[in-house]
Amino acid sequence: MSKFEDAYRSWLQKHITTSHGERLRRLKERHGFGEKCLLQHGWWPVVGSLADLHPEYPFATLNGNHYFMDIAYLRAPKPTCIEADDFGSHARDADRGSFSRGLDRQNEIVLAGWNILRFSLDKLKEKPFECQNHIRRMLLEWYGQDHAALLDLSVYEREIVRLAARTNTSITPRDVSQLLGKSDRFARDHLHNLEKKQLLEAASGTRRKRSYKLFNEGSWFR
Repeated sequence: MSKFEDAYRSWLQKHITTSHGERLRRLKERHGFGEKCLLQHGWWPVVGSLADLHPEYPFATLNGNHYFMDIAYLRAPKPTCIEADDFGSHARDADRGSFSRGLDRQNEIVLAGWNILRFSLDKLKEKPFECQNHIRRMLLEWYGQDHAALLDLSVYEREIVRLAARTNTSITPRDVSQLLGKSDRFARDHLHNLEKKQLLEAASGTRRKRSYKLFNEGSWFR
């Protein structure tokens, strides 16, 4: 049994044991392939833990409507609702009423002070690295959470890596200079140091490198 499978079974059983009513029914009957796929192919490769995640999490609106989130990530300063959406079931069950109710549900969650992150089941199966990158950016942008590889970096180096993580294209010394309010030489020296630490790699240029990206597309962060 893989580490994920072992952790997943223990995690799910813990929530089943401590739940009751509708949430217990949903954990036993509805929590399944999509949610597990989200955790296995999206969350686990980035975080390596299921801590602070709560499946089939109940949510009540001010007007008395009750919903359940696929996965709730309960962390300060702001919790996050994380969901896996299957196009087939959504398309099969879609009508104007259910479409409107889905939007109302999302609006209520956001207005209650939650973040929301949603993934299609197709993307989790076919392009998991892209989903992992969104989770990585979520942890950086919303929680300021760094991977262990970042712990020994200076404050300037951390900010450069964060910039590279949230940028879809490569970053340049000028980008870094503007971000840090430092000279071009300062930016180039720090980019070079991060390259030596195998956190960044050159995206263009050979002798004089013009741009950088995460090393091996951020594989050190998975």
